[in-house]
Amino acid sequence: MARREGHEVEVASLSEEDISRAVRKFEPDVVAFGATSGFHKTYLDAMASVRRITDAAIVMGGAHATFFPEVVLDSPQLDFCFRGESEEAFLQLLSHLEGDRSIDEVGNLVRSVDGRMVSNPLLPLEQDLDSIPFPDRSFYARYDMANRRAVFVITGRGSPYGCTYCFNHAFKKLYSGLGPVCRRRSVGNVLEEIRKVREAMPSLSMIVFQDDIFILDRDWPMDFCRRYPREVGLPFHCHLRANLVNEEVARALKRAGSHSVKMAIESASPRLRNGILGRNMSNDTIRRAFRAERDAGIVIVSQNILALPTGTFDDDLDTLRMNCRLGPDFAFATLLQPYPRTEIGAFCRDRGLLQNGTGDSLPDSFFDGTVLDIPDRERRERLRKLFAPSIEFPFLRGRIKRLTELPLDGLYDLLDRVWKGYCIKQREFPYSMPLREYVRSALDYLRTRYY
Repeated sequence: MARREGHEVEVASLSEEDISRAVRKFEPDVVAFGATSGFHKTYLDAMASVRRITDAAIVMGGAHATFFPEVVLDSPQLDFCFRGESEEAFLQLLSHLEGDRSIDEVGNLVRSVDGRMVSNPLLPLEQDLDSIPFPDRSFYARYDMANRRAVFVITGRGSPYGCTYCFNHAFKKLYSGLGPVCRRRSVGNVLEEIRKVREAMPSLSMIVFQDDIFILDRDWPMDFCRRYPREVGLPFHCHLRANLVNEEVARALKRAGSHSVKMAIESASPRLRNGILGRNMSNDTIRRAFRAERDAGIVIVSQNILALPTGTFDDDLDTLRMNCRLGPDFAFATLLQPYPRTEIGAFCRDRGLLQNGTGDSLPDSFFDGTVLDIPDRERRERLRKLFAPSIEFPFLRGRIKRLTELPLDGLYDLLDRVWKGYCIKQREFPYSMPLREYVRSALDYLRTRYY
């Protein structure tokens, strides 16, 4: 958006060395970033270093700034925050910094004035997503880590569902009266973006659609499935919700080129899945969806959440057993993180289930550990590490209770990461790459804590 309006733009990776080098070379007027809760602390640490070498305005956006705008009061390295979707609002800020607009006329903006937080009104949600320019991936060309064989594409925004662990319910409340939350780009606009990416990246081998739910209605996905093989023809991955999947949908996705999908089980317990997480679907619905995808020949990745509040270690074992019966090609297991200002966060706080009472010490990643004060916490954290390998290797599954009692966390972590990396590369996203690129990708994966 900024480049389209004639501003000069540069990108830096999230390392203090690279950011500092970019700031000194580029001499920006604005340094901007988006961050999720938990991970925002890493960004703020990096911005503290930036503040020591530049007087540029530093701006935070993303989920954390949206739901915790008071971060602008607590973080001296920040000048402004943006709440919500802020493509247009960011351009208004740039216009203000150029002297063409009052600060009070910048939509979505939050700032500190004499120690108090001042929030400007939110702009209406953009309904014409086709009007937003395609992500400019050329920024990343100078980084060896840039993946030129698979790219993320997002086709829409918003979810009609109210899962308690997600921010969507709070987002809908925030934007009440400012337009429909669920919006979709046109099929033609999505395909045009992919064609342009393919022209710029001849080695492109796979598309990863990162929408929370790729199928929300019937007309859009069916039109997509008709056009995609003819106009693109690359294998793709997408996320589905089990209650929206049937045999017709699964066959259409397969014909279109769907190699793999993610579908959430979350918990084998209907009480936990529906009463605590707000998923509102039955075990039979999940079984039918898995059968439809498997019969269509699509690789299935299941998503599961362990260490749920009011749940037990045996509930987590039941989730493992359900996965074994359904037979996903890979089982993605995380630990419940009760993010503040989500419904599940309030539920845990009100019942005194948070270790420090507030939930402010959330880890960067939902793989590392749980902040819940729950029975068998360490065993449940170990079960998460052993979850996916145990589905594949029955000899682990048969000894799982004993294994989770042993303090072999380092070994289990290594097993989890190696098996996860193997399944992601060989099953979920099995595009080929040269050996040197494969080794570099594997090393980058093993070094990160966030996947």
